[in-house]
Amino acid sequence: MRFTYFFPLLIVWNLFFFSCHEKKENTNTHLTLEDLGQWNDRAYSLSSRRIRQSIDSLRLRPSGLLYADQYTRAYYASRHPFLWITRSGIDRRADTLLAYLEQAATSTGLPPSCFKTDELRACLHRIRQLDFDGRQDLNATFARAEYLLTTAYVRYACGQRFGYIRPDRTFNRMEKTDTTEKAPYLTLYDIPTETAGEDFIRQAISAQKSGDFTAFFHEIAPRTDLYRLLTAEYGRTDDPVKRQKIAVNIERSRWRTAQPEGKFVWVNLAGMHLYAVDGESGDTLDMKVCIGNRTHKSPMLQSQIERVEMNPYWNIPYSIIKNEIATRHAGDVSYFSRNRYRIIDKVSGEELDPATVTSAMLASGQYRVRQDNGEGNSLGRLIFRFPNDFSIFLHDTDNKAAFKRSQRAISHGCIRVEKPLELAVFLMEEPDEEHINAIRTAIGLPPLGQTEVEAGGDETPKTGQQRFRPPVPLFIQYYTFLPALGGGWEDSPDPYGYDKVLLEKMNAF
Repeated sequence: MRFTYFFPLLIVWNLFFFSCHEKKENTNTHLTLEDLGQWNDRAYSLSSRRIRQSIDSLRLRPSGLLYADQYTRAYYASRHPFLWITRSGIDRRADTLLAYLEQAATSTGLPPSCFKTDELRACLHRIRQLDFDGRQDLNATFARAEYLLTTAYVRYACGQRFGYIRPDRTFNRMEKTDTTEKAPYLTLYDIPTETAGEDFIRQAISAQKSGDFTAFFHEIAPRTDLYRLLTAEYGRTDDPVKRQKIAVNIERSRWRTAQPEGKFVWVNLAGMHLYAVDGESGDTLDMKVCIGNRTHKSPMLQSQIERVEMNPYWNIPYSIIKNEIATRHAGDVSYFSRNRYRIIDKVSGEELDPATVTSAMLASGQYRVRQDNGEGNSLGRLIFRFPNDFSIFLHDTDNKAAFKRSQRAISHGCIRVEKPLELAVFLMEEPDEEHINAIRTAIGLPPLGQTEVEAGGDETPKTGQQRFRPPVPLFIQYYTFLPALGGGWEDSPDPYGYDKVLLEKMNAF
């Protein structure tokens, strides 16, 4: 149905916008009767049907949308009431929203394109100045203002509460397990993370309809110390490169994950560093780590360290057997002897002579390759076990020189720790001499108070384990810019290139 505007104006506005909208302050105070006279022209004819059609064309337009946009599209697809255009035009809530959007862009590094603020201001100006003609259709402009305002509002609400980028969708759709078309994607992010849902969207829309959404925006704002410190540092620097790096880490700090507290272990993959913290006693321990290389990236995850094992065997992952051992070393007896590798039939448990095992046999998956435990084992003398779906662990290493390198992304995914004994003691609920000495003697160190290991002892590596009760929470994350323990900032490299991935997504808003 088409409405042609004529005097009295108020009747037509009521017919068009229904009775569900409350009256708002009229910002078009410059209108005169002479202005109204020209509204008989088609260029000044408003139609709810034509506005809906214009909104439909906007919501159905293919583009690189943010995850929050699915809720905006669903809202208008369901023919819910307009949120911003009223019988008085555009009310002041739009200006309040724009102020929030521009502040977020300038203070946290979000690109202005995230909210299309320039385009929104142009729409609002045109509506308030009645700047319409055949090229600037009134209905299309009203529709665009309505749709863009809701899009920006929902993006801001979801972004501030949960982050603008969904980390699971970003990192778990980034790399495949192999080069075949149907190969599954690698899981690189396995941290429970809150996401927006229909209940949150209803809450956001309700706050918008109330006429004052500032309290809602205050409620959903990130409150972690990390977010506060990063945004403050962003405001202090004018270096564009540093600003980009801080902006990416501000986005990471928005992701709603469990926050470490009490006693915990926190591994920063980007910084290649481990921090063990006891929030009650104030004790801390930090050390270098080696992480997975770019081909075998260590995943971001959350778990609990349950136990430490002494002198573990290394059951070599099948991917290494297939891609490295089978292709390069099948039948090489000296290679298996030098590395103390044993080939074992998975069904019978029988050990096979490496000279009789072909490349095809190793690649079949029917045989296990295990490295003897003790000195020289790739896992070192201690391994820290925690539940995960990746068969990765924190462990010692026989290659101590690796910790002297600045670039330590060298493993097949597991995380090698610089100070395994100190970490084991730190994780004990009540460290005592008996349990500490059990670990020390198992790994070839003298008991506390002695200067050397007694001669004539059994040379067979002692195995065993110490359980941590309760298990200690473990957080493996990826930050390239963080507050340092001793003050200042920890500016890390980007070994996996994740900063670049996030920046490209942020700039594509």
